[in-house]
Amino acid sequence: MKHVILSATALALITPAIPTLAQTATPAAATLTAPSTSAALEGLDAYIETARQSWLVPGMSIAIIKDDKIVYSRGFGVREEGKPGKVDADTVFAIGSATKAFTSAALGMLVDEKKIAWDGAVHDYMPSFEMDDPYVTRHATVRDLLSHRTGVVTNGNLWYGSGFDRKEIIRRMRFQTESIGFRNQFQYQNEMFIVAGEVVSSVAGISYDKFVATRIFEPLGMRRSYTSITELKGLANVATPHALIDGKMVPIDYRMIDNVGGAGVINSTARDMAQWLRLQLGGGTFEGRQLIAPATLAEMHTGQIVPRGGPGTTFKFSEYGLAWGVQEYRGQKIVTHSGAIDGMQSMVAMIPDKKLGVVVLTNGLRTMLPTAVELRVLDAFLGGPVIDHSAVLKKASDDAARIARENTPPPPASVSPPTLPLDRYVGTYSSAMLGDIAITLVDGKLMLARPATSAVLDHEGKDKFKARWKSLGQMSIVGLTPVGFTFGPAGQITMLELGGDKFTRK
Repeated sequence: MKHVILSATALALITPAIPTLAQTATPAAATLTAPSTSAALEGLDAYIETARQSWLVPGMSIAIIKDDKIVYSRGFGVREEGKPGKVDADTVFAIGSATKAFTSAALGMLVDEKKIAWDGAVHDYMPSFEMDDPYVTRHATVRDLLSHRTGVVTNGNLWYGSGFDRKEIIRRMRFQTESIGFRNQFQYQNEMFIVAGEVVSSVAGISYDKFVATRIFEPLGMRRSYTSITELKGLANVATPHALIDGKMVPIDYRMIDNVGGAGVINSTARDMAQWLRLQLGGGTFEGRQLIAPATLAEMHTGQIVPRGGPGTTFKFSEYGLAWGVQEYRGQKIVTHSGAIDGMQSMVAMIPDKKLGVVVLTNGLRTMLPTAVELRVLDAFLGGPVIDHSAVLKKASDDAARIARENTPPPPASVSPPTLPLDRYVGTYSSAMLGDIAITLVDGKLMLARPATSAVLDHEGKDKFKARWKSLGQMSIVGLTPVGFTFGPAGQITMLELGGDKFTRK
């Protein structure tokens, strides 16, 4: 499916970090002498603050791990635009898809306990798992879930704004008929990570959230990390999400995404995430306690599939492991993952051979700031030339926006009126996979509503409209979404199409 409310590139939550490293790649550093930690950190504060302001991001928090120590942790900017509260290393942010690696680790622990196997069939561990293709139902493995290779095309509408809980999302996945071929190619897939999280629950006998809290957060001392925004109510030092609206970062509400589970529910801090990096860089051992077997962790950091398009010309390989991107950068193996959800972005990256890791958390959406800071840190610790990645990426971003504006056709001088009076479009439209959409007429405008999201329908001409989402966060992610109505032979409305999804009129 190519046209949905949320595509695999529209929402940062479902965008892997792999391709971005090539965009500003620097020469290999294999023959260079790595600088001391103090030398590597020199000038970093000023660089980050300048970059933050350049990208208009209100606040960000960074932590760097080197040789099992936190060598840098601090915040920049404010928790909410227009308010004085400063960001520090303990400010809570949503980490989006960086959650996926926690899901992989939870399953890895169950692998260590021989309760599951990477190549064990998902259906054996969770009989409620069922896909449209019976072969995929029977043969999809845990490894397939974690490496985005089930061949099932992602559909963010199943969870984003749907109001469905995790179990209902999984039940409805059996109606997703489109496929790109089982194990045939990489297809970034949030819904399969919802399944992966519920496999943890099914096998362990406790909720995914409790497993992550007791088996990962607690042993690592991640005391300000949570799997639901409901736990943030009344909590001090929490960043506010922001969206870029008309050239300004505007505070928006946190989106309730408990239903996305293992794909992206975690909220955390730079200091807490530094402990997570220590576990990853320590081969599964944290402060003398082995939480994950070294071989199990190594498997997570090993490429399982090559993303579509293959490696770029400026690096030797680019793969996806078990919830981690794996890529060459300046002669080094980088293990990384980005993430985001309405108003928040994150970046986690490691060079295991150098015992180096960095986490970047921000409260602004749709910027390359996390990537720019990540690359600046990696360059500094590898030695050799240091590029102003922020300036390079900002120019590329601005150029792309300018080209998009120039290529946008002007609005038509006149538009054809709707085929029918607007009140004839009112009704309920249903999809076996995505549930109901209600169309109502309010003050002369058609309104669209799903259980957890709504929009005004702006008329485009004839029976075509654009959904203008009421949520500023949703608008900043997906923009206006095409809506069309289809008529039957008797002239009656039979179907509504939202993006690429079809809903039959009840």
